[in-house]
Amino acid sequence: MSQTTQEKNKALVLDAFGALFNRRDYGAAERYWSPGYVQHSAHIAPGREGLFNLVKSLPPTLKYEPGVIVADGEFVIVHGRFSGFGAPVNWIAADILRIEDGVLVEHWDVIQDEATEEQSKSKAPMFGTSFPKPVRRDAPAATASRLTIEQARAIVAPLYEALNEPGKKDVGALLAQAVHPDYKSFHTNEEWLTRDQLTDVFKMLGSIVPDLRWTVKDIQTFGDQIVVRGEAKGTPTGELFGAKPTGKSFKTMALDVFTVKNGKLASAYHVENWMTALQQISK
Repeated sequence: MSQTTQEKNKALVLDAFGALFNRRDYGAAERYWSPGYVQHSAHIAPGREGLFNLVKSLPPTLKYEPGVIVADGEFVIVHGRFSGFGAPVNWIAADILRIEDGVLVEHWDVIQDEATEEQSKSKAPMFGTSFPKPVRRDAPAATASRLTIEQARAIVAPLYEALNEPGKKDVGALLAQAVHPDYKSFHTNEEWLTRDQLTDVFKMLGSIVPDLRWTVKDIQTFGDQIVVRGEAKGTPTGELFGAKPTGKSFKTMALDVFTVKNGKLASAYHVENWMTALQQISK
């Protein structure tokens, strides 16, 4: 008995996810994902390469487990669990795929942190038949020592993704993934911005420097702290800190010192060498 289109599409999605997330077979994955793949997820860079590069940056412990899967016409929705990607909690995701001519051409997702039984109001697991084991919080020093470079990269990734062409991103959603609601971003030892205020700053930078790129050049961890040395570059099309646009680009350095609490960023102290950037665009 031949498979229906819906059955073929569900099998395609499961095979594709297994090849990419569990086997890391990028050659096989290229056969499942269209070169013109459209990405709607707020935490993944555009296109097929954006997805593949994200997976390549994650630790080898990454694991994907599919659960309920349904299909309707050209669309497939799969409910699954991502674990082992460097964060303290698993992600439960509903991935929505559109299929055309036997390949994945478009993607949306809805993601939640997987709750423990203690955290759950419903007292029913979010995925499968059992709750994840809770992360111990009673020994701060031991918890801090588990923060690896891979975990640090995963935690800060949405924040820096928001700084890459911010005008094209859902900055608020990306910051919400990376930082706590009461996050404090210190630009002096005493003065700080809230998460919402920082969102506005990122959007402002994106409107002035549409091609802004912010690259992590080095990352180190010390207990519950993450230190990032970054590089910012771009070409202002509007006035940047009082300097008129000249058509010239800048490339400068930034240092960020983050404190992590329960898997998200609680605060940051940051310094950017904007003086050098202004000198570069005014020469």
